[in-house]
Amino acid sequence: MRYVPSKNESKRPRLFRPLCANSLGAFFLAIACLAPPADAQTTGVLSGRVTNSQGQPVTVLIHLFAEGDIPAGSVYPDSNGSYVFMALPAGTYTVAVDAEGYKPFRQVTRLEDNIQPRAQVMVVLEPATNPAASKGPTIAGSKERGGLNGKSFLLQFNPKAVKEFDKGNSERQKGNTQAALEHYKKALRIDPNFYPALNNAGTIYELQGNHAEAKEAFLKALKINPHDGESYINLGHVFYEEGQYRPAIGVLNQGLQRSPESAAGNFFLGSAYLKLHESEKAETLLKKACALDPFHMAPARLQLANLYLQRRDYESAKLQLQIYLQISPKSPQAEAIKKTLADLNRQ
Repeated sequence: MRYVPSKNESKRPRLFRPLCANSLGAFFLAIACLAPPADAQTTGVLSGRVTNSQGQPVTVLIHLFAEGDIPAGSVYPDSNGSYVFMALPAGTYTVAVDAEGYKPFRQVTRLEDNIQPRAQVMVVLEPATNPAASKGPTIAGSKERGGLNGKSFLLQFNPKAVKEFDKGNSERQKGNTQAALEHYKKALRIDPNFYPALNNAGTIYELQGNHAEAKEAFLKALKINPHDGESYINLGHVFYEEGQYRPAIGVLNQGLQRSPESAAGNFFLGSAYLKLHESEKAETLLKKACALDPFHMAPARLQLANLYLQRRDYESAKLQLQIYLQISPKSPQAEAIKKTLADLNRQ
């Protein structure tokens, strides 16, 4: 999409399409954390294990917050309770768990380049009241993810299904999406109510462009667990990719009601409003996406630049493009963006 210059006006800068739009689906597990740019100086690793007071692994959602309570990622551990956050910049972080049936957990740690680039936080969850006997790994929700209640969604899953699920996540992280999909399917054959496998399978169908299968998977996941914001956001992303922006807005809003701190959810909702020329709503949401995940939201910077170019607010557009280049200096669009910045400087 380009501006067409008038007779009395020099050629205006081009609009840019965010390169990562198809890859920003809010995945359910560790793949929920958007991969940082390859050239970013983010080498810190924070890892650990989550157990209950009896030393048994518990697979509950773990949140990571950077200094100032800025969300830095969320991840479910594997069936052994092990978790890891990778490619983190130096700084102070808080590991937090708020899960049904357990007392809230908080622990602060620090990563420093060269001196202490790795840290471990061992999470031991104490029962809130009347601890129930554990029958194996569980996957539980948290207050941030829609206020799940133990009556319906503190689910016990078949250990064999969890094992296949772990294998699928491992393959997915290696980039073997088809192999990952087969493991998720195996998990679902073992336990048809294993909604995290439905959600992750849906993200792969979406990446493959199979929107019908993706929708079916997300809708099934939501039927089992209607409180999960990430499945709504994934479903809204499918509508967005299909060009159904108004339905996408409705579904994405439902997702953000349950997961308001989802950077990807705010990004897609802002992008949908931008497509419908509702620029004020788009601007607010895209700015929030950048604030929630400043290291990974380069595509939101391009969307904001597009918005400001449409308004002819060239100074604001320049700022967003400059920030984009700082985050992703080796982006395939970098040369075109540099040319646009040069054109803007000549305006």
